[in-house]
Formats: sequence, C-alpha cells, structure tokens
Amino acid sequence: MGGGSAAALTAALSAALLEKVVTRPRLAQRLRRRRQVCTQLIHRDARMFARVIEATRTSNPRAVQRRLKAATDVPCRVFEHAQAVQQACRAARRSVKPQLQSDLRCALALAEAAGASARVLIQTNLAWLKDAAYARRVRRRLHSMAQGHVR
Repeated sequence: MGGGSAAALTAALSAALLEKVVTRPRLAQRLRRRRQVCTQLIHRDARMFARVIEATRTSNPRAVQRRLKAATDVPCRVFEHAQAVQQACRAARRSVKPQLQSDLRCALALAEAAGASARVLIQTNLAWLKDAAYARRVRRRLHSMAQGHVR
C-alpha cells in the first residue's frame, strides 16, 4: 500500500463518516457509493503502481509512461471524490444536528486530507512523466474539480 491507497482510504473514511450524520437518504446513498468506489480505489492503486514498478525494471520508457499515466488516474479519481465529499460536508452544515457537528468537521478534515494527498501524488507523477500536454490536461481536470465541477 502506498500514498494513493492511503488517500483513497482517507476519502472512503470521510464519506463513511458524513454518511453517518446526514439526514437526507439520497445524499447518504450517494456518499455510500463514493465510499464503495474509494474502497475499490485502495486496491486499484496498489495494482496500478505495482505495474509501474514492473515497467521500470524492463527499461522500456514507453511502457513506464503508459503505466504511470494509467496509475495517475487513481489519485485523480480520489481527488474528485474527496472534492465531492468536501462539498457535501459544507452543504450539510445546517442540517446536521449540533451533537454531530464534530463528526461533520472530522469528515471535512479527512476529505481535505484525501484531496491534498491525491494532489501531491498527481503532481509527483506528472513531474516524473515529463509530458507537458498530458500534465496540462490533468491540471485542467483538477482545477475544474476544485472549482466544484464534480460528477
């Protein structure tokens, strides 16, 4: 397990914690789905990065590039889910009971940590790739998600 798996786990925990305190069933259902996806991303990150390491041992730069781009998708997806949970936390502030506000704040802190961790991993991978066009596309995607354009 590496950084991407840890970020995915953190995003899953934030979604689970918020799911516990929200009162709207549809929101709880969306959070449950995000939690499930992030849990799957924990394992996907480990598999994808193992493939990157395997490719580095073959001394095939194109294979490394392909696999690193595929591996970069995992923290991008974690970032997206973390942003969505942050938005949901902010939107739920008024509807969450006062005695559960501490859980809400913990969920927000975890979602922020997951997003920040995912961003660091993405930036590291982009620097390693040295593909300016791909980096611009990924950065635009992150910027769009950070501005609230999350699925």
